[in-house]
Amino acid sequence: MNPESTATKIPFPAILMILLIGGSFAADSFLRFPVPGTNEPHYLTKARHYWNPQWCADDFFLESSNAHLFFFQTVGAITQVLSLEQTAVLGRIIGFLLLAVGWYRLISVLCTGFWSPLITAWLYLALAAIGNFSGEWIIGGIESKVFAYGFLFLALANACEQNWNRAGIYAGLTITWHPVVGIWALACSLFALLILGFLNRKHIDRAMITGSTKTAIPACGYLILCSLPGLVPSLALLTQGSPQDSFAANFIQVFYRLKHHLDPMDFNLFSYLLYALLLVAWLFLARKQSTSFTIRFFQFFIIGTIGLACIGILIGAGPRPASEMPYYAFRMSLLKFYPFRLFDALLPLAFSVAILHLIQQYLINSATEKPKPAWLTLSLRKAILAVLCLGIFTGTLYSAWNHRPVHKMSPAQRADWIDACEWIRNHTPDDALFLTPAHATDFKWYAQRPEYVTFKDCPQDASGIVEWNRRLKYLRKWGQKYYNKGFDDRALQALQQKTGITHLLVKRLGPFTTIDPIYQNRTYKVYQLP
Repeated sequence: MNPESTATKIPFPAILMILLIGGSFAADSFLRFPVPGTNEPHYLTKARHYWNPQWCADDFFLESSNAHLFFFQTVGAITQVLSLEQTAVLGRIIGFLLLAVGWYRLISVLCTGFWSPLITAWLYLALAAIGNFSGEWIIGGIESKVFAYGFLFLALANACEQNWNRAGIYAGLTITWHPVVGIWALACSLFALLILGFLNRKHIDRAMITGSTKTAIPACGYLILCSLPGLVPSLALLTQGSPQDSFAANFIQVFYRLKHHLDPMDFNLFSYLLYALLLVAWLFLARKQSTSFTIRFFQFFIIGTIGLACIGILIGAGPRPASEMPYYAFRMSLLKFYPFRLFDALLPLAFSVAILHLIQQYLINSATEKPKPAWLTLSLRKAILAVLCLGIFTGTLYSAWNHRPVHKMSPAQRADWIDACEWIRNHTPDDALFLTPAHATDFKWYAQRPEYVTFKDCPQDASGIVEWNRRLKYLRKWGQKYYNKGFDDRALQALQQKTGITHLLVKRLGPFTTIDPIYQNRTYKVYQLP
């Protein structure tokens, strides 16, 4: 036998399509979220600190527990060779290529036609540009969930093809990269299989059960083995902290720090209307799709994500403040596990697949259609579809180019911010501990100095969350106490003794009556405490 005949070869058209999809993801990402983008300062600075604890030593967030340990272990190694900016660019390229591979495999299984994966990718990007349900996104900055969704798509593709061993491997890798995404995906997959088994119960016999069991055992083994690098640290994180800290941390997470992701009463009306419209449209279109195992498994998987979101809404619905809800402690302990995440990310994908099926049936497949005018040839219909899809993608990129920056600063303020951070990096000692503006997100990225606390960088272990909240409350009370009296030596001494802060980077805080700035520009001032 010729060894080459058994080797798996990726045809050039598939490689080209993967590059086009990955390039589309990257174009939207770099235009909509220039480096550093969403969550990149949060993830990549912690990844660098993991490998080099002396970098920004004593930063409260960087020295907290590592929830996404596998990301820090892998991507963090790159930060020791490349700069943070270079790591972000390389990470996005690798992440979007993996995402494109998974996307291509899944859509190729669900849809016919060479261009289907690219068309659905463009439709998905257009829907993502309109809005989301709970703040979930896939195309943005680089973080662990980008890799997780890439492996999830590969797992779904192989599950649809009933390649269970490969599906188990990819599902395990999904959990390793992002346990929340992976565990919920596994639950939805099991739900889909149970529903399919129930619908086909009349055709199930003992031999089929025996064969399925023999297939499931190695697949489960692969899944468990591949999930351990991410699952073990996450389970350990859940067991940390006292019951009192766990209660307080859950409340802070669900109803304060992450309420835009976790509290359904905080989601805006537009999000509900948008996803209700998508859901109704998808349910209507799904009725006309194939009844094959491939399509049915994917559909029931999506229904599983819908069920999770509905359960999340029921758990979170109630009066506010949340403490007035019956059993609110138990309910918020469930909400902290992001029940809306997969529904938010994957319903637009399911809708894109369903609408493509409809377009193909109407424009491409003529056998079941009413007769069309002679001038509306198949080539012309394909050309119309191509122009329409290119127009959608062009409009999406234009919206990305006009997207409001993550930092929400004017160009002049942004220039002043970077200027102040670079001055700090070049003129302050490495062990300086800074108080920064309340909603600064990328101070460590540019200044490379530790911060006492920042709203964005919230730890994910119970005791860390409680301490994070305590530090923010102390700073707020300190500011309120001395605002009318003036920030004199007594105020600065109290701050330094309580926090260990040595330097201040301020925009509006002040005036400081007894010290002068050691640097200032049009927007920001830098102070050194006496």
